[in-house]
Amino acid sequence: MASHETETDGHGAGLTVTTAAFAFLLLRLFAVSGYDWHTAFAVLHTLDLDDTIGLVLGTVMADSFASVLFLALLLPVAVLRLVLEARAMREARNRAQEEGRPAERPDLAGAMLLLIAVVAVAAYVGTFHSWWVVLLMAAAGGLVLGISYGVRAGGRLRRAALWATRHLVALAGLAMLLGAATITTPWVPLERIEMRGGEDLRGYVMQAEPGFLKVLTTHEREFLILTDQDVRSREELAEH
Repeated sequence: MASHETETDGHGAGLTVTTAAFAFLLLRLFAVSGYDWHTAFAVLHTLDLDDTIGLVLGTVMADSFASVLFLALLLPVAVLRLVLEARAMREARNRAQEEGRPAERPDLAGAMLLLIAVVAVAAYVGTFHSWWVVLLMAAAGGLVLGISYGVRAGGRLRRAALWATRHLVALAGLAMLLGAATITTPWVPLERIEMRGGEDLRGYVMQAEPGFLKVLTTHEREFLILTDQDVRSREELAEH
């Protein structure tokens, strides 16, 4: 019976992840295409549907607001998770000593998340010299830790903070879906495309194949197919 329940739970978790990935992809398609069905259909055919991770990271890295918001929350959350994991490990170790059994090995997931957060923050601040992001993260971290530890025990705000901590993965997933639906910047760099015998284009090269480019323009969100003979040069632009 327990084995059957475990298999059912695993199947349910896998279905949830698959559904979330499909919803994220669908929302990104419509958001970057201005919620135009035909444009979204055209952009769909430029995607490798197995590259979901690259699409998620590209969404965060391409948009300045998404990048700052993600980093401002990632580091405090990583620190908070590490603190909570350390507390849980200490309690588990004490119980193991009382029961005379060996303690469990520590979970390194929190430490790895913190390392990723530190590297990402250092790369962003070092690239764009946005030192104010550090201050923003410190304020967000102080708010998170203050709510978690500084408010009245048993109070409504404390209970809400504990609930949010326990459902961190689900809340992060909802935030990603909200961002997917509202961030209009595609997951590839913005480029200036110099045309032969015409005005330059500003757009996102969604696919580059020998002989042609598939481009999504910035403002009108037109989907264009350009041949190599149409293009004189390409220059990547930094929007951050």
